[in-house]
This record gives sequence, structure tokens and C-alpha cells, in this order.
Amino acid sequence: MCGVAGRFHPVALPPAPGWAERADALLAHRGPDGQGCYEDERCELVHRRLALIDLSPTGRQPMANEDGTVYVVYNGEIYNYRALRSELTGRGHVFRGASDTEVLVHLYEELGAQLVSRLRGIFAFAIYDRPRRLLLLARDRFGVKPLFYAEQAGQWVFASEMKAILALPGFRPALDRQACYDFLGLRYVPEPATGFSNVHAVPSGATLVIGPEGTRLDVEHRIRVQPDPAAHLADAADAVAVALLDAVRRQSVADVPVAALLSGGIDSSLVVAAHRRATGGPTATFNVRFPDKSLDETVTAMAVVRRYGTSHHTIDLADRALTADAIIELLRHFDQPFADTSLIPTYWISCAVREQGIICTLSGDGGDEAFGGYPLFWRANALVHLMRLPGWAGAAAAALGDVLATWTEDWGRQVAKAIRLAHAGRSDAARVIAGLSNYLTEDQKRELVRAEAREGLLPVYRHFDDARPPAVADVEELSRRLTENQFALSLPSQMLRKVDMMSMRAGIEVRVPMLDDDVVALGLSLPHRLKTDGRTGKRVLRALAERWLPGSVARHPKRGFDIPLDVMVGDDFCVALADLLLGREARTQAVINPLLVRQWLANFRSARQGRWPGTISRDGLRQRLMSLLALELFLQDHGLVW
Repeated sequence: MCGVAGRFHPVALPPAPGWAERADALLAHRGPDGQGCYEDERCELVHRRLALIDLSPTGRQPMANEDGTVYVVYNGEIYNYRALRSELTGRGHVFRGASDTEVLVHLYEELGAQLVSRLRGIFAFAIYDRPRRLLLLARDRFGVKPLFYAEQAGQWVFASEMKAILALPGFRPALDRQACYDFLGLRYVPEPATGFSNVHAVPSGATLVIGPEGTRLDVEHRIRVQPDPAAHLADAADAVAVALLDAVRRQSVADVPVAALLSGGIDSSLVVAAHRRATGGPTATFNVRFPDKSLDETVTAMAVVRRYGTSHHTIDLADRALTADAIIELLRHFDQPFADTSLIPTYWISCAVREQGIICTLSGDGGDEAFGGYPLFWRANALVHLMRLPGWAGAAAAALGDVLATWTEDWGRQVAKAIRLAHAGRSDAARVIAGLSNYLTEDQKRELVRAEAREGLLPVYRHFDDARPPAVADVEELSRRLTENQFALSLPSQMLRKVDMMSMRAGIEVRVPMLDDDVVALGLSLPHRLKTDGRTGKRVLRALAERWLPGSVARHPKRGFDIPLDVMVGDDFCVALADLLLGREARTQAVINPLLVRQWLANFRSARQGRWPGTISRDGLRQRLMSLLALELFLQDHGLVW
């Protein structure tokens, strides 16, 4: 099952004629191989199935225990289901099929809501306990699989995608302005917020129990970074090699072929290498070729292909992928503001995988967060040194950066910002964390306020005396807190949301070995010096890459998956942007000055023609326009007014 939805009321479920059929149709892309439903006086369940394990036909009803008192609808894969099944069989439980889904109902009978502590995998599920009149919602530790819920007059509705919740008769979505402010500053909506004040995400690693006595939300797993100062590079690389091989071996279990997404970066290349080493079998691999050579990693991907003899497919982004209609349609699919342009190649490579008859792939997503792959970790070293500068030296350097900013595209401005950030961080560590990464803890999120038009969409931070965190003592402490903040908010809200929504839209499942529990635990145990040397990141993964991969790949610099829209889209996209953001119906004009938007659009067109008159970077301009476009579509599509 890969698409789930349901309604529940602990006393009596109100009628909702036609809702189950609408929810089923709205989630059909997540599970084209089958469907099913269940209904009684208190609960209605809907599921769509993508058949990866146990290809035998299944009944129309969701999976249940022997006597039909416990039902489950489930999205994901339980990698240790065989061991759990053997244990449960020994306890007298009777299984009717061979799927991992059936393990959940029997494990629930043994442990109740605590069953999640025994699960290794990616999952979002709902268990209906009929005799006890309980509904249990649960989500995996890192939020790989999505699950949303809402409450309306005592009735609880949930789904893998919010569109099924919004289809409930009589449900009126309400705007969460703070979540949208957060989005404009961060480029994503931090969970459990969604953009709607009356729809929420089940937090990563959490269970929500709903019953006659009320509700209980428990977070079963919290990220704790505990670096080992005695760790050595070679030993850490050895440990990661063992953990990654085990993870790939577990996640390659399926009754269908398992392929791999090979971007050409270190993480995806290591996953491909691990797959061949762990399984011994051939691997089908896929990558996207970009017309901009500065972003294209096909050369490094092909080096891995040659080393491991994969059956490779290079996908060129077709013109149809970059039309205004195609881009807008993908943005609307998210049901909430979302502005990461890497969603475009993610979707089209997923379509290419499906066209080859493959419905399950491995990817390298998740390696940056635990192993220090982002530039913010590299910059932490320099920032701590800047924080130690005398005040007069920092002021002089910032002034020099301001002067340089007038005749350099990025460098001068970045110097000035870094020095001001370091100065602010000497008295308030929250500003350092926020400024480096824009990934906030819940306390820091309260410090996010609306940006003035002069600042564009950059967030403005302030601190409150009752919420001020302790000062950052050194680079190790800064690195630890950056890592915790990333896992707390950014990972499920941005990268994984994109991967799930785009791959499932194409009807395939993506598994993420880099987010295996053991692999992540090793990454979280690394001291800062094993994450970065101040120039590059992921030192441990690079050390492993030197053993497993061609040298050109192991030493390849990190590149993102974003695409340069200003040079790749056609004129129709510019026209659509202007119509949506400056037209009479534009709803974001209540948030941002239209004169500023008009200037951004003019600069966007100039960049497409090879000229750059702006005072912000091209990447920053693309981010601002895509964020504003995503918010505008969200407001219009759901009839929301600021």
C-alpha cells in the first residue's frame, strides 16, 4: 500500500457520501496496482497499492488480523519484517500472506502503540482497533513517508496527501499565516505545520492515538547528536562501509527489480557501489543530463557506471518538462507552498524509471544531513574565527564587504553578511544557527518575523529574553546544533517531501539507505573535524569513496539538484509569472510590495539574456520568485485570502 486515507470517530462516524471514492481517485497515482476500502459505524479506511512485496492478488479490504478486529492501511516498507514475522509466528500468530503489511496488525496485538519501536523501515500507517474504538497514526523516525490529519467536529480524517483531506464534504481549509511567513523566509513549511491552520503533519517518529478518552501524541524518536572526540577517519569509514552495505542489502528486498538513482554525486554513487557489493547482481541506474554544463554530473555518473557495469539510462530534460503549465502543475501537486526547483528533474527521472517498468529505486538522499555535506558546515569554521575578532576589526571588514558588493556579483555581499552574522552571534547564538542554515528549532521559529519589502523575502530574526539559547562556545558545539536543527525540521519538510511527492506521482517508490538507523547513528557520532576540513564536507564518505569509486567521483565537488530556471525556461514562464504575481487576482500583494516583484521579474528576464543588473545573486532571485509563485498558487487554489 502506498496511498492511504481514512475517517474516524470514536462514537459514531458522520456520513460523508462519496468521500471514499474521491479520496481513492485523488491518491490513485500512489498505488496503481490495487485498491481497497473498509467501513463500519466508526471508521472508514481507503488504500491504494503499489505492489513491491507479495505480488499475489489481495482482497478489497485492508489487511486485518485473524478475527477481523484490527485493521491497517499502510504506506512504506518494513525492512525487518521477516524477523518480526518469524517471532510473531512463534508466539502463535497466524499469517495469511507474505507481505510486510500483515506484520503490523499482529505486532500491534502484542505491543499496542509501542510497536513502532520494533520497526526498521520507512512507513506511515493507520491502525484501527475496533473493540477498543481506537485509531493509531504513526510515522517513521525521519519522516520519509508523509501522513497528515485534521479534526472536524469530533471526526478525524487522515491521508498520505492533503488533497484527500481537503475533499471531505464540508471541510473548509484555513490559512496559517505564520507557516506562510516561515515559508517565505525558509523556502519550506516547517512541520508539523502545513500552510493550513486546520491540517497538520504527524511529526517524524511520532504516534497519535485517538479514542473515546481523547488524543495522545507521543514522539517516539528524537535526534541526539553525540560526537565522539576520539573517532578516527579510517575507522569511521570502515564502520560506515559495513552499515551502508547492511542497509542496502535490507532495502533491496522486494519481489520486483530494484534500481538506483545515480546523480553522479558521492552519496548516490556510494549507494550504487554498495548495491553491487551487497547483492552481487546487476543494477539499473538512471541520471538526468542538464544542458548547463556547470550543473551536469553525467560525466561522473558514467565513471560509476563503467566501474560497476550498471545498465544505465541518461534522461534529458525534455522541453515539455520546463513549460509554464508543466512547472505550475507540479507545484500545485504539493497541496502546500513548495519552491525547490529540484522537484522538476526528480519528477521526470521518476517518470523515466516507471517507463522502463521499474517501480522501486534506491537513492542517495540523506547523506548530507548526518555527515556534514552542506556548505554551512564548512563555513562554521570561518564563522567561529570571525566571532573572535575585536569589534573594530569586524566593523572595518564589514564595511569593506559593502564596498566590494557594489562591483562583485556575490563575494563582497557574502563577506559583509558573514561578519555581521558573526558579530550578532557573539551575544545571541540563535542568530548564528538561523543565519547559517535557516533551519530553526521550535524556539527559534518563534523568532521569525515578517521581512520588510526592503529586505525582499529574507527572514528577519530577533530574540526574546525568555527564549535565548546559550552562546555557542566553539565550532564543535555549533556543528552539533546545526545537525540537530536540520534533522528536526529541514529533512522531512523539504528534501523528503519532494522525493515522496514526485516519485509517487510517477508511481514509483524511492528508498533511502543513507537514512538507515545505523548509518545515521554513525554520522551523528562524528566530531566536526570528520565532517569537514573547512573546504569540503563529508570527509568520512569521501574516504569511503576513495576505496569504492573512481578518484574523479570521490573528489567531485558537491552540487545541488536545483536547475537554473532563468536560462532554461521559455518566455511563456515569464509571462505566467507576471500574470500570477502582478495581476488583479494576485493574493501575495498583501505580503510583498508589487514594485519589488516587478523589479525581480525584470532582473529575471535580463538574466535569461545573459545580463545581470541585480544586487542579489541569480540563485537568490530564482528562490524569491519561485517561493512567491508557490505561495500565490497555494492561496488561489484553496480560496485563501491573506
